[in-house]
Amino acid sequence: MTNEQIKRLNEIEKEIRKIAEEMGLTTTETEFEIVSSRKMIESMAYRFTTNFSHWSFGRDYDKQKTIYEHHGAGIPYETVWNSDPPKAFLVETNPVILNILVMAHVYGHVDFNRENKYMRSAADYMDLAREARNAETRFRGYERKYGLDEYEQTIDSAFSVCWHLPPDLLSEQEDEETLRERLIDMKQSRIRSIQKREFHKDKSEIEQLKQEISELQQKTPPIPRYDILRYVLEKSPKPLADWQKDIISTIRDQTKFFEFQKRCKLLNEGWATYVHLHIMRRLYEENLISQEEHIEYSKFHSKVTREQTKTLNWYNVGLKLYQDLVYRWDRGMHGKEFRESKDPDKWVTFDRKAHKGIEKIFEVRKNYTDRMAIEEFFDEAFIRDAEIYLWNEEIDPQTGEIKQVIAEDDPEKIRRTLKSYFSLYGTPVITIEDGNYKDNRELYLKHEFTGQELNPVFESGALENLYYLWGRPIHLETVELERDAAGRPSGARKLIHSFDGKNHNIEKYKLEEW
Repeated sequence: MTNEQIKRLNEIEKEIRKIAEEMGLTTTETEFEIVSSRKMIESMAYRFTTNFSHWSFGRDYDKQKTIYEHHGAGIPYETVWNSDPPKAFLVETNPVILNILVMAHVYGHVDFNRENKYMRSAADYMDLAREARNAETRFRGYERKYGLDEYEQTIDSAFSVCWHLPPDLLSEQEDEETLRERLIDMKQSRIRSIQKREFHKDKSEIEQLKQEISELQQKTPPIPRYDILRYVLEKSPKPLADWQKDIISTIRDQTKFFEFQKRCKLLNEGWATYVHLHIMRRLYEENLISQEEHIEYSKFHSKVTREQTKTLNWYNVGLKLYQDLVYRWDRGMHGKEFRESKDPDKWVTFDRKAHKGIEKIFEVRKNYTDRMAIEEFFDEAFIRDAEIYLWNEEIDPQTGEIKQVIAEDDPEKIRRTLKSYFSLYGTPVITIEDGNYKDNRELYLKHEFTGQELNPVFESGALENLYYLWGRPIHLETVELERDAAGRPSGARKLIHSFDGKNHNIEKYKLEEW
């Protein structure tokens, strides 16, 4: 990249920020660093510009590098860190117009990250870029002092269960003893209330409550918990060394930060795409980019927003959502009056000239997660207009080629599937039921079965890794479906999968209801 090109990027960035502010976006000084393709790929693999080392990051680097070298367009659309100040990379080998597009897109992310309450919570939770740099130094010392095998085994074990976090990331988890005391106090208050009844004769409820209090005094955790790594840090009987606790805590913190981001990915990418679309149009109208550059930009934009079959394209669906909200709220196409309209052509003729579209999308970008947006706005009309389907791979019997075919086009079924996936993004819900199982400090976990069986390979590996951190036998309760000759579910069995450090054991029990 020449000095002249860099100077031009600096000038255009000033105009991009000006346009963003005119749109009503929150802006701030944003650091754009021009880097090599190698540096960009490293930042993708390691999650930050600098982070601790682990073999999985090297694997991800090789994967991204291979994609880039074989397809030529594997450099990401943008990489921006939600830090203070925000930081983003521009690749030196990318065409200038692509880097201009990236800057416009990044300003959309900067606004979303500062205004969306979930993304603000991520930034408030920790200065992740700084913590990652510090972790790199500390972890390098651990690797030298304690050996590569112990170092990587600790990271492997933490990685295998790190995504099992509370469904509500904004909730504050009480200290276990405080929670125990509060639960016991509630039951004791219930006993006193029963005893004050004038004609109370039935003692069974009181005896039941006393039994529950007795169990609570001994039980850990008092109620099921979702945050596996935090419980391991607090209660592991192994015991864990301080350096291992530091690694586990760091991985948990990084994961929680990214979990906030993950739950807003569709809205965040859709918002940044909506913003860059407006900014790039303005730059063209102001003759800051040429007609040839605008054509080249349009090609990049089309590639990024093209429809996909194997996965949901965040850029495509997110952009369509914001555009749909502007269209509907500008015309008042929402609420009771619109829903109850008997006009068969209401989607074409209905217009109350409300002009609330821009106000609505700013509200959504501030207060919603992806799951909330799907719940409220992914109705039948939007799913059909956005052409959202569920796809399957099939082998063409004549050519032997694998092709994508539509497996489901029913909007309500698609909506239910999306709601389920976007609740926890495919992570199975596992709760800690008992940290002193069999009164032997064994760990008993339960899979909240919702119709999706666990992957047996991942299941076994996770139990082995968790044993390394816990040091006592691990038990996992889950469900296995029984299937008929056609492969349809016909029944179910409860499975208790145990690992004692050497052997796996699976006990199966027939379930009458499932």
